[in-house]
Amino acid sequence: MSNEFQEVSHSGGKISFNIEIDEEGRQTYQVTFKSNRPVPQSLIGVYALPQGVVVESIELCGIGQPWNPPPFPGCIPVLIASDSEGRFGHTCPQCEGYWRSGPWPHFCPYCAASFAPYEFLSRAQLQYVKHYCNALFQALDSKEEGIAEIDMDAVADAACRDGERPSFYVSEESQQKKFNCSACNEFNDILGRFGYCSTCGTRNDLMEFENSVVPEIRTQLNAGSLPEDCLRDAVASFESFTRQAGTQLATLVPMSKRRKKRLLKQGFHDLSEVSEILLTWFDIDIYSGISENDRERTILMFHRRHVYEHNAGEVDQKYLDDSRDTAVRLKQRIHETKEGVHELLGLLARMFRNLHRGFHEIFPPRTR
Repeated sequence: MSNEFQEVSHSGGKISFNIEIDEEGRQTYQVTFKSNRPVPQSLIGVYALPQGVVVESIELCGIGQPWNPPPFPGCIPVLIASDSEGRFGHTCPQCEGYWRSGPWPHFCPYCAASFAPYEFLSRAQLQYVKHYCNALFQALDSKEEGIAEIDMDAVADAACRDGERPSFYVSEESQQKKFNCSACNEFNDILGRFGYCSTCGTRNDLMEFENSVVPEIRTQLNAGSLPEDCLRDAVASFESFTRQAGTQLATLVPMSKRRKKRLLKQGFHDLSEVSEILLTWFDIDIYSGISENDRERTILMFHRRHVYEHNAGEVDQKYLDDSRDTAVRLKQRIHETKEGVHELLGLLARMFRNLHRGFHEIFPPRTR
């Protein structure tokens, strides 16, 4: 996509430190933030040690409402503005993955690690906090009244341009998959296609399958694509999405080396085996609420996918042995109907909803 990995400029603004000295020589300062750039902008706050080390988030309340107190004496309140799309970059302390979302994530979308929200600040934001603290203390160390300024407008103007940039520069970067979580509606911009919502921890696989994969295959089917090709694509997509869940379970659930190897190294094309593994190992019943006849139909369609994928639709001995389909003969060319594939897509969506629900019984999303 053309907008992948594009620099997203800072939203700009000017931060001023107004240094005053009273008649008794005591030094005080006030901080003001002004911005008039025609771009979306959000503000968050953190407490930092004088060295620029972030130690807590600030709960920015309404006008006249006090902030939460700092965790240590001498902390500096630091205001952080969003990028020019109103988003914030984040970096996971555990896997070092980078993404953009709203201001305060609770989960890494890649490894599902959970930390205090301020611990997910991006590298650019951490550099900014250090610069902020340095600028403030340089102004205070001068022992003079006056105004010191951090010009983030100059930083924003320098984005996506060649030439010299300000000594302090910060921007973020668009990733590959932008989505609003189906559970909490928060925005996420992640690398790759699959991940957790960084706010509530809900995976986006089900939303992708129901809102993207299934409608796309239905559209192709209705437009005249061969039902056999659409069945192949439907089964392959379900297998791929199920593999994603299996990888997460193998990564996050303590288990034996044998079971981990099965989930990470072997295929998910045998639906009977996969459903049994999910049920007996994790108590996830992908066939919950689905009739026995429909269960047998989905298993048969997985076997037929092999014929279309590897044998141009002609029955081979492997299909006969694996499927035990007595309605066809060796070397017979088999076919599907448009209505049958539409029905299969509905069944696969129901099965994946069961998988999604069972997965999040093990890893419950965060509620507000």
